[in-house]
Amino acid sequence: MVDRIRQLAQLEALARIRAERQLKSFAAFASHMTAAHQHAETLRNALAQSYASVAPLTISEARAANAQAGRAARELHHADREMQQLQPKFEAARKVAATEFGRAEALLGLGRKERQWRDRERF
Repeated sequence: MVDRIRQLAQLEALARIRAERQLKSFAAFASHMTAAHQHAETLRNALAQSYASVAPLTISEARAANAQAGRAARELHHADREMQQLQPKFEAARKVAATEFGRAEALLGLGRKERQWRDRERF
């Protein structure tokens, strides 16, 4: 029985290592996604500001503003498309990290129950 408790503790330690690695990987991915969201939001604000201007423009200024708005719209479209492509991978990484963490917690719980059962058997 002590061997089973020791085995569960070893399995839990290995599961913790795997979970930690997956959580670090997910954290890096989450940081990348946050940066992508912030970049897209910055582009949305730039695009909104280019259309919010009410000051009269000369023809050359209007052309420049139109070119800038077009560039911001293309960049925003590209950023949104990139986030849409990354979203399934992000969700998969989140799921793997949660599974690994859950596995470690389950093994910890099994070890505790095994110890409790062993302690009851003694008395």
